[in-house]
Amino acid sequence: MPELPESSLIRKTFTIRTMDLPPNVKLTKRSMLRWFALAFGLISEKESRTTVLEVLDAVFVLNLSKKLSPSVPEIQAYIKKKHSKTISEKLLRYHLNRMKQTDLLIKKKQAYLFNPAPFAERDDLKASFNHYITKNLTQTLSNLEDVFSQLHESYKK
Repeated sequence: MPELPESSLIRKTFTIRTMDLPPNVKLTKRSMLRWFALAFGLISEKESRTTVLEVLDAVFVLNLSKKLSPSVPEIQAYIKKKHSKTISEKLLRYHLNRMKQTDLLIKKKQAYLFNPAPFAERDDLKASFNHYITKNLTQTLSNLEDVFSQLHESYKK
């Protein structure tokens, strides 16, 4: 099947799901990681694999608790030690790249860290998340509104 010519216009793809947030989700880190991964589109609705949760956990712990910007081997070692699970470099890079594509993470000198918002503290994740997600959503919503309005006008004729 031929590629649609508009596919070259796509700069970034990410999913944000509108979800309920029952109080029990906030009882454990694991349930909050799973909720976040689902709401942010890092896992699908019927996802049973948990690798992305271990990767997210490692990124949070190593960046925030240990104040490190971890490399792929350091993330692998953390996951192996904490979860007794060996994750291939290819799969780990896949998950890290997905997080980079959403602007959640950046890579500097083979190390991964949360993408800091301009003029915010490095560990102010709320400001960073809001900055990068809002920037993308605002522009996309503006473009959607513009095209929707133009479609509306063109169909009225």
